[in-house]
Amino acid sequence: MKKCYVLVIGIIVLLGCAHSQKYIGWEYVRIEKKVPNDNCEYKIQEVCGRPDADCYHWYKKRATMFDANTVVLEDVSKERISSGSAIMIDGIGSAGYSSSVRTTMVADYYHCPPKE
Repeated sequence: MKKCYVLVIGIIVLLGCAHSQKYIGWEYVRIEKKVPNDNCEYKIQEVCGRPDADCYHWYKKRATMFDANTVVLEDVSKERISSGSAIMIDGIGSAGYSSSVRTTMVADYYHCPPKE
């Protein structure tokens, strides 16, 4: 029985390591507001429609897939989405209202040489 637990734990550790290997170096990708220098090579542009913090991590991980080390935020837009409803049952009314903010971010990926 003990061997079974050791085997299961070993598999879980290996799966965790394999997942982090997918985005090697993502924590070193920089987020910038403009291209740092003229020697940077443009890779691709992507759009993220998640909350701000989620987009930053998503961009950094995605950048590694394109051999990019710099993410330049081109456009950030926020849109408030509101909805309301009212219901009347047997003369008794009830109303509900909800509001949320949708963030859309556009970013370019670059591979920039190290700063000297």
